[in-house]
Amino acid sequence: MSQRFQSKRLLTAICLITLSLTLSGCVYLRLLYFKNQLKKFDQNVTVQSSQKLVFGFRDPIVRDADFVFLSGASPEEIEKLHQGLREEVWTWTFHKKLGSPDDQPFSMAFKTHFKDRLLTHMEIDETFVKLIGSDPILSMFKNIGEAKINKLRRSMSIELDKTSVLTASLPSLNEIFDVMGRPSRIAKPQSNSGARCEYEFNFHDPESGKKAGQFQLHFTGPLQNPNRSITGFTVTGKAR
Repeated sequence: MSQRFQSKRLLTAICLITLSLTLSGCVYLRLLYFKNQLKKFDQNVTVQSSQKLVFGFRDPIVRDADFVFLSGASPEEIEKLHQGLREEVWTWTFHKKLGSPDDQPFSMAFKTHFKDRLLTHMEIDETFVKLIGSDPILSMFKNIGEAKINKLRRSMSIELDKTSVLTASLPSLNEIFDVMGRPSRIAKPQSNSGARCEYEFNFHDPESGKKAGQFQLHFTGPLQNPNRSITGFTVTGKAR
């Protein structure tokens, strides 16, 4: 192999790596800007909660391609609203990881609305809203601006307790079990706050079937008295 040919291959590889880093860097810069927008939630986000819980973004920055890049997958469904205006609704359905073969299946669907390829609205799963309530989810969404981000693992975590949602009435463990079934795992209590019931939800690539996204809900509450409201919950999520 000639030295000239090797040099061309090396130059091509460097260009591809540089382009890849540049593109991924742009994605994370947009996500960082979006995260900073959420720190000023009332200024940058509208909330529609009359029938469905829908968040609207006044200054759209996140692109549809960012979702594909982070998950490595396409959504489960794409609904085209206006071809000329490039308005689309993407549906992402996450399925609960069953704790046992005879466990009750449960899934949650989230919809992302795009106009001219920019994220304009996000619609939260209706069943989840009815169970948890709009106020805790609103508090959770506001806290995304302060979420802990792990860029290497492509993950983030948010933690809420009763002090974060003083105006909200949180459900009991029994109410959660009735709707979502038994948790994927139950962690032994490490304090007087109660046991931690962990629900894991996964999104799979519609084409390959491979896991492309995941989030977990950790509800803390007393198993001895499951009719009492939970004391708090943690949300963690990550891409592929």
